[in-house]
Amino acid sequence: MSSLSGFNWLAVNASSNLTWTPCYDTFQCARLSVPLYYANVSAGEAAVALIKSPSNFSAGDAEYLGPILFNPGGPGGSGVELILEGAPYFREIIGAQYDLVGFDPRGVGATTPPLSIFTDPPEALEWYATWPLNVNESVSSFGRAFAQADILGALAADRAPAEAQAVSTPTVATDMLSIARAFGFEKVNYWGISYGSVLGSTFAAMFPDNVGRFIIDGVVNAHEWYAGIDTASLLDADAALTSIWAACVAAGPANCPLFENTTAQVSARVSALVDAVHLAPVPVYNDTDPAAITFGVVDYTLLVDQLYNLAYFPYSHGPLAAAGLALLEGGNGSVIYAGSDAQAISSLATCDFNASTPFVTGSLDVTLAISCGDQLREGKASMELARANYGLLVNQSAFFAPDLWATLQGGCTGWTLRGQDKLNGSFVTNTSNPMLLIGNTLDPVTPLVSAQNMSSGFAGSVLLQQNSTGHSSWSGFSTCTALAVNAYFANGTLPARGTVCQPDFAPFVPEPGATSLERREDDAFYKAVRAIATTDFVARNSRFARRRGVRALWSGNDRWR
Repeated sequence: MSSLSGFNWLAVNASSNLTWTPCYDTFQCARLSVPLYYANVSAGEAAVALIKSPSNFSAGDAEYLGPILFNPGGPGGSGVELILEGAPYFREIIGAQYDLVGFDPRGVGATTPPLSIFTDPPEALEWYATWPLNVNESVSSFGRAFAQADILGALAADRAPAEAQAVSTPTVATDMLSIARAFGFEKVNYWGISYGSVLGSTFAAMFPDNVGRFIIDGVVNAHEWYAGIDTASLLDADAALTSIWAACVAAGPANCPLFENTTAQVSARVSALVDAVHLAPVPVYNDTDPAAITFGVVDYTLLVDQLYNLAYFPYSHGPLAAAGLALLEGGNGSVIYAGSDAQAISSLATCDFNASTPFVTGSLDVTLAISCGDQLREGKASMELARANYGLLVNQSAFFAPDLWATLQGGCTGWTLRGQDKLNGSFVTNTSNPMLLIGNTLDPVTPLVSAQNMSSGFAGSVLLQQNSTGHSSWSGFSTCTALAVNAYFANGTLPARGTVCQPDFAPFVPEPGATSLERREDDAFYKAVRAIATTDFVARNSRFARRRGVRALWSGNDRWR
């Protein structure tokens, strides 16, 4: 269940002036009216859902610095949910001088109009239950994914053409400027990770004179995002997983159930498990609670996806994943299955599909409408082009390429709709304030080289390297990185070029290491740093190219279910 249950967003009147309503105990919510398409303002309106953790200072105070907008990635992640769950941690790191503002991008969450290609949960369930999530599952998986992408593109064009063309990244970037102006500011302050870096780079390209204090983290190569090719995303994916096995060895048998004497031995052990599950999937049947029997199958696709999740978030997922893998070796797949997205699909079957207003957020159709709608290529892709682009990923990581392809690039092959609002600007530009980019040493989907590429185009920007494994700095946050973020948002101070921040602790042993923590005496600050690295809200809200990603939010009076 979403943490956003219990608030009726549709009862909040949308207006071009922000009118805040108390919500979720300590927060304020609003809906901002904006054009459906900025390229055609007569086509109708959209309403962007906003949540605010208010600054301790008022708008007239000298200390007040305005809003910071957040985006957790996806595409399709909810900024509203991110701030609702993460505001206490971000507040501790950033300080009291800003409003912390989450917004749901077009097609996501409480922003309207909603985007859903399917008419009801059963139809969505039937579709997503058969979507190939790994094109290496069988000899026909690639062809089936190609065929289903063609169908999904046709459904979007027939059922939701207006909505699907209103969710593009340039549209949402322009929404960000509209939000800042509604606050009374011309400069946009921002922190976006993963796909949020595409959004941030797009904003900087389109509105370089409106860039305030601006962080993009877990950086995607935006040039390739719009070109619809991918020559780099998985460059460090295999090395990231290997580094996690090395951390297991370093942690010792008391902390990592997969422990072996060498990294190579742990890697071989896991590879043998993957091969075994590929040949003989493991049944899961848990009847400890007769009222909620859990059953399913841990197969090759599910297991590879869980290993990819581990590479994304080794600090929050590491201990449980290692325990689950060790149990799976003995034929017990319950932990691995419980940690997967498989049960999210079955939730569609139990939703109130007679409710008057259906919404689905974070689903694959929203992800594809955003990512495919941004591509500069017109029309469908041929099978030959699809296989060539898939080959680019295989050359980077033969193990993870079938997983990433199935839920992002592969889904775009049949998508014909493109966003009405186009990218108008260059990723080589001078911004009104220098940007801060953050990249991990081993990121399984946004490698450091992509951050280096984007930083080279934004004049005066600085790239901070966090020497950790995982996706974005949030996956293994360090006090060093947090202090750099604090200084940048407080007064615009950038870290020295070439700065490399060390993580405070290692996967499997989430305790403070021997690093020098300048503000260790500030216990709340350190706890916030640790929470971001180890609390599951980050993983839930920031998965790049989220899996089936179906989180059923069908409601009548309650927007969130």
